[in-house]
Amino acid sequence: MNKFMTKYFMAIFGGIFALVGTIIIIVGIITNVKMSQFKESAVEVNGVIDNIIVDDRGDETDYDVFVAFEYDGEYYEDIHLDFYSSSMYEGQEIDLLIDPDNPTDVHTSDGDLFFTLMFVGLGGLFALIGYIILIFSILNKRKKAGLLERGQHIYGEIESMEQDYSITINGRHPFRIYCKYKNPTDGYIYKFKSDTLDFNPWDSYKTGDSIDIYVEPDNFKKYYVDAVDKAADIVRDYT
Repeated sequence: MNKFMTKYFMAIFGGIFALVGTIIIIVGIITNVKMSQFKESAVEVNGVIDNIIVDDRGDETDYDVFVAFEYDGEYYEDIHLDFYSSSMYEGQEIDLLIDPDNPTDVHTSDGDLFFTLMFVGLGGLFALIGYIILIFSILNKRKKAGLLERGQHIYGEIESMEQDYSITINGRHPFRIYCKYKNPTDGYIYKFKSDTLDFNPWDSYKTGDSIDIYVEPDNFKKYYVDAVDKAADIVRDYT
């Protein structure tokens, strides 16, 4: 499972973001439809904010707003409003939308718009990030496949093998191999690094070993270091 997660981390990560974002957008759309249906039969009344309860938890603060209003000859008070704005204050007059069949079902136009924008905006952000990661992952796999199939095969020399502490997958930092290649054509030394590896390269290589690299002949910036887990057949990893 660890090897699978490491190998397909970007695709899985992007897929989760895209899925969560899409679900949030769908919830936002459904909420907006329900609110639109509610507004069609709702009655607008003038109310007043009679209480704002502040729950300060240190790292976050919750606000519960309660309103009072009169409808159809009856006076309603301490009715919870599922929306809060920093501009609200006790004693403030406020326009309310109520369900005539259930006057305690109270909303505001601003609150409905806020929740719709929040769901669609947040969902859109998650989905955008997820799909960008997925597209990047797909393009990267195509690039790798293309280089392995049509790229120029060269032999690099391993300079170092290190853990990438900027990335954590399943509680572990993956490895990378850093290598170099001296091009006899132009005399330059080119340096490359592998993708993140789901195995410890020290079990398969040592510094100074030769390693396969595939490059575009006219553009060495496009390359793939073909690191192989040579110990896979002799090591049984139960960690």
